[in-house]
Amino acid sequence: MMQSEIVQAPGPRQWPLVGNLGVFRGVLQFFEQAWREHGDVFRLRVGGQDLLVIAHPDLLQQVLVSKRHSYVKGRSYDAVRTIAGDSLLTLEGETWRARRTLAQPAFHRQSLEKLTQIMVDTGARYFSGLERRCGTPLDMHQEMVRLTLDVVVDTLFGRGTIESSQISFDTLNQALELVSLSVSGVQLPAWVPTPHNLKLQRTVRALNDNVFQIIRIARERGEEGTLLSMLLDERDEHGQPLSDQALRDEVITFVLAGHETTALTLTWFFALLEHRPEVLAHMRDEVDQVLGGDAPTFATLPKLVYVRQVVDEVLRLRPPGAMIGRNAIEADELGGYHVAPGQVVTPFIWAAHRHPDFWDQPERFMPERAKPRHPAAYLPFSVGPRTCIGNSFALFEAVILLAQLIARFEIEIGDCSDVRPQYMGSVRPSRPVRVKLTPRRSGGAQKLLGGQTS
Repeated sequence: MMQSEIVQAPGPRQWPLVGNLGVFRGVLQFFEQAWREHGDVFRLRVGGQDLLVIAHPDLLQQVLVSKRHSYVKGRSYDAVRTIAGDSLLTLEGETWRARRTLAQPAFHRQSLEKLTQIMVDTGARYFSGLERRCGTPLDMHQEMVRLTLDVVVDTLFGRGTIESSQISFDTLNQALELVSLSVSGVQLPAWVPTPHNLKLQRTVRALNDNVFQIIRIARERGEEGTLLSMLLDERDEHGQPLSDQALRDEVITFVLAGHETTALTLTWFFALLEHRPEVLAHMRDEVDQVLGGDAPTFATLPKLVYVRQVVDEVLRLRPPGAMIGRNAIEADELGGYHVAPGQVVTPFIWAAHRHPDFWDQPERFMPERAKPRHPAAYLPFSVGPRTCIGNSFALFEAVILLAQLIARFEIEIGDCSDVRPQYMGSVRPSRPVRVKLTPRRSGGAQKLLGGQTS
């Protein structure tokens, strides 16, 4: 394309110096409105950066798969690296490939089978405690964050190596927000001495102290069957193990990202099912029939077909990562519009998940719907070689915890009519999702909970 032929993508009106002010009224809503008004490629200016936002699955496939080497996790991920270091989330090129190859066995079938049992046991303990707090509406986002943090701590470190209470939820929350905002390309640089960034620096120091201590304890104890023990055992092509720094980076990445995706999926499950008792009834019938009062196992997971369909549909309508960021390192064309080297490109996953060319009645909650064949029309865990290494872990976890919860409790969902998706680095509910749980007095409850009572 000749320079004279370059055409800028359309977009909302930008104001001098400040760019698109409308984004501050709600990032997600502003992006979606711009998509519906300007089409599958549009431009925005946010936080001093020019963003080229793409929404069509063909374009997401181009950026994330077919021309992925032209779109890297560059400066958009600098703030992420402040927390996650050089991990699978942030590495590029051959260094990323080598790390992925080394870490992959920890997520193979045999490893996931061991981790699944830990998930079941952790869920059993949590729901036993939750039963004692039944009777009043619970804030399910807070509950699900605590539950999934317990799961990630137990699967990563082993029960007893560290208690989840030692990991500050407030600290994690701050780190999570910066990580997710950075991935979207909407953030101030980490070097700017804002109160948020200064707090980030303190957060990183605290996380480092904690994680290096955990790694030392894990080496001394030699516990087997945890995710950390599997990473400790792996060797690269030269026979070398991961360094403590590399382990630190992967551990922090997994703790930060490994629990929020599932916590939000479970939270949105309640909000989306408020007026859908038939979905809950269908799930309960399947859980009772498949499990028969027993605890879920790795072998029974594939039989919970409808529960998995519900999880998939929640992830379609409420993908935790609604948008991600990439930096172009060479010239390209997206949807007829020029991409210059250095351009920040933002794949808008939220829009791809409801694109009318690929989804029938995209705003309806329909668990039985068939997924489109286009690989980039449904990508809650990204797509291509950089699909999240923990995607199966997250899906297994969500199905297991929902099956345990549904089998154990009657569920009464409060009014969610004004619960809106709010983009705060991830797609969170705008207010608490209140749910009242009542214990089901069905046979085999103790078996279902794995025999745990405390």
